Parts: sequence; C-alpha cells; structure tokens
Amino acid sequence: MFAKVKRLFFIVLVNIAILGFGIVSLELIFGGWLNSQWLARLNLIRDATITYDITGLYESTNNTVLYTRDVHGLRGSFNDPSEINILTVGGSTTDQRYINDGETWQAVMQQEFEAMGKEIVVANAGVDGQSTFGHIKNFEWWFPHIPNLKPQFILFYIGLNDFYKDAEYKYDGLETKEKRTIRHIFRENSALYYFSRTLRNAYGAMFVLGIGHSSVNFADIEWTEKPLQTGYDEIMAARLKAYAKRLTILVNKTKQLGSIPIFVTQPYRKYRFINGTVQGIAEKSLYENVEINGVDYYHLMKKLDAVTLDNCQQNGEVCIDMAKDTLWENEDFYDFTHMTPKGARKVGVYLVDKLKDVK
Repeated sequence: MFAKVKRLFFIVLVNIAILGFGIVSLELIFGGWLNSQWLARLNLIRDATITYDITGLYESTNNTVLYTRDVHGLRGSFNDPSEINILTVGGSTTDQRYINDGETWQAVMQQEFEAMGKEIVVANAGVDGQSTFGHIKNFEWWFPHIPNLKPQFILFYIGLNDFYKDAEYKYDGLETKEKRTIRHIFRENSALYYFSRTLRNAYGAMFVLGIGHSSVNFADIEWTEKPLQTGYDEIMAARLKAYAKRLTILVNKTKQLGSIPIFVTQPYRKYRFINGTVQGIAEKSLYENVEINGVDYYHLMKKLDAVTLDNCQQNGEVCIDMAKDTLWENEDFYDFTHMTPKGARKVGVYLVDKLKDVK
C-alpha cells in the first residue's frame, strides 16, 4: 500500500515538474521577463497586408478589402514616419479593419488636404479594442520605438471604448506613482496573463458588450423616444472621474512628444435625431447594474463626451464634438459602432473642414 502511494506521489511530482517546466519555458519565450515584448502586448499587426472578406458586412462592389500595416504597425500612405503630420489614435473605429486601405477616414483626410494643395500626411495608429488605458501605453511601449516619429498633431478619436471600461480597470500598472508590486510586475511580463486578458477582452467586447464587428439591419430596429433612466450623473460619476485623469495623462504625454492634441467625440448608431428629437433603440441592455436603452445611452455618452471636451478646452487644445452632429444616416454604419466606406468618407471630409485652418 505504501509503495503504491509513494509511486502515485512520484507520478504527481513528475507531472507537476513537467507542467512547471512548460509554463516557465512559455513565459521565457513569449513573455517580457528577458526582453520587452511591448509591441506584442498592444495587439499590433506589423509588416503585413491582409485580405478580409466583407461579404454580408456591408454593400460593396468587391467582397474583399486590403488591410495593410507597415513595419512599425501603422496604416497610411507615406514612406517614412518623419513625414507624418497627423497621427490618429483610437480603437476599432480608428483602425477600421474592414475598410479598404484607400477608403479609411484617414485616407480621405489626406486626399482632401491634397485636393486643397496641402501635403498633410495622416497616419492610422488605431488598435482594435483599445481605450484610453491602451492609448497611454502607446506612448510608453510603441511611439518611442518608431524612428523619426514627430507628428505636429495627435488626434484622439475616443469615447466609445471608455464607456464600457470600468472606472477601476487596471491596464498593466497604468501610470502610477506607487511602488510596483509583484502583481504589477507579473501583469507586465507574463505571457499567460496577456493571453488570458486578450481572450477575456475579446469575449467581453463581442458577446457581453456587443461592440464587436457584425452587420445590423437598421430597418428592423425598433426606436423609442422614452428613456428608462434619469440619474445619469450618479450612474457615471466614478467612471467620469477616472476618465478625466486619463485624458490629462494623454495631454501631457502628447505634449512631451512635441505634438498638439486633438480630441474628437464619436457618433454611435444606437441613437439618432429625427426633427431635432433624439430616438434610441428600444432594446434594453444592462449598464452599471441598471437597464438602459438607446435614449439612455445618448444621455450617458453625452456625459462622457462633456468630460472629453471640458478637459480639452481647459488645456487649450483642438476640440471637435463630432458626436453632436446630425449628419449621420443608417447607410453610414454597418453596425452600431463601425462605419461603412460611405460613413468613413463623411468623417474624413468633416474633420478636414474642421482642421483646415488649424495651424
């Protein structure tokens, strides 16, 4: 009996040792313990041209689009980072993975400037799923490692992803003056932690929050003018306070790079304006443990956008409240969040009109 227990104990120890060796090997190879795998942790695609099938996503003469990222992880038409005048930062609505290279709103901006006789290069540093937490890390892990990158402006196209990030969300020891703990060090360097976080965030975006890429038939949407909530300040209080702090960090980091910040608020198709009246989707969802519909979303998002604009104006930066405009149509979106080439063109033309006289 004792021999069997001893043998079983030995087998367990061997398996634990093998498992431990495997985990350590994976961490040393793919983690940041021996080197800085910062760019990998930002989910960057680099030095690649990918063909995406957009069948069923939106109407197009072609069923595929080309998505190109250069060796530095940027999209755009330029030869060297030193040529970039405007660097755009944001999440998937900036990245525009399912919009052809020459049809993103950044490409439209560059084309519009060129038509005016201005050589303005607009580069795309959008990262799918990134919020201001990730944007801050870009200034530590990404932008300093792009040679000759000194844009005159950095344009932040933000709001939607931060609407869904918790007020106390931690992104690898974000900008803290406190002494780094073992937990912070583990989060910054562990490959397994990074992998699990990526899966968790992807699942949350696609299945819980519903902000992944999909096609929405707006003709089937039921709209309402009646909100479900009224206490929007109370619902958003903690989130807005934390968000304001992150905006200040972004302003400071942009200026440290020698650039001028531009903040742009984002439109969303869970609400619309009909004859000056806001209508929202009637479908209910849970937000901060309360039920909301599209009208509530509009009022909540206005609170977040107000913080963006207030912070921007206090710092004397360039502020563009694109979310308030009513020029958007169903055909501009292929889902509630992401735009079709038609919508991207509207964004590009709109932004050039707002920025054409900015020095």
